[in-house]
Amino acid sequence: MNTNDIREHLLSKAPWVNLEHTVDTFKAGDPFKEIKSVAVAWMGTMQNIQLAHEKGCDLLITHEPIFWHHSQDEKPERDQVPGIAKQKFLDETGLVVLRVHDIWDPWPEIGIRDSWASGLGLEKRLAEDETKFVAVYEIPETTLSSFAKHVAEKVRPLGQDSVWVLGEPDWLVSHPAVGTGCGTPGLEMIKEGADVVVVCDDGFSYWQRGERFYEMGVGVIMVNHGTSEMWGIENLVRYIKKTFPQLDVTYLDKHPRYWTIIG
Repeated sequence: MNTNDIREHLLSKAPWVNLEHTVDTFKAGDPFKEIKSVAVAWMGTMQNIQLAHEKGCDLLITHEPIFWHHSQDEKPERDQVPGIAKQKFLDETGLVVLRVHDIWDPWPEIGIRDSWASGLGLEKRLAEDETKFVAVYEIPETTLSSFAKHVAEKVRPLGQDSVWVLGEPDWLVSHPAVGTGCGTPGLEMIKEGADVVVVCDDGFSYWQRGERFYEMGVGVIMVNHGTSEMWGIENLVRYIKKTFPQLDVTYLDKHPRYWTIIG
């Protein structure tokens, strides 16, 4: 089989993807070359690309870009440092790279959003937006401080040593909202009843949203983008293994994460 077989299968199960505008395209290599070994990663960092090659993989499936640009072709950065070195390595090794982003974000139950919610222990969904990128859930009433501690404990095994919190520690919360990566919950979910939002560092502006949410009495808990999507990527690995048992599939979770120093 080849990489295109995998892409066509995934697209056949994802009618929500706009084929004319999707970023889920081939980023490097020959998509029709026979493949036997696959690496799956959250992001196509140079480290992950090198790891995939070292492990003898024919294909790297990545959720986020390899050239730091969300466009279909990622061209703006390919001819600039450090993109030049990355492109040279890909050309020399022939590693095939496929992005699986639009397909996997709203995939029911095991995609990015639902995996994130499940990992945080959020089960009772009250509302979601039409894209299925964000949703509001119900939990037993607790303080913002206690819920933030719960989130911090859940993400610690993923490599994140702390979370940021905005709001008063004793605010009572019972309707958290979560989303997918940059598609973090905002006013639309607050209108649906969210009283605390779990956001990622890539999709949240303090001055545009943070202070506004505070004045509305809505708490904010912030995590790293990659952290919030790792459970979803782990489920993608399981799906690829189950669907294509003839392939050797390796999960690469290596990507930079923030770490905290207290002065």
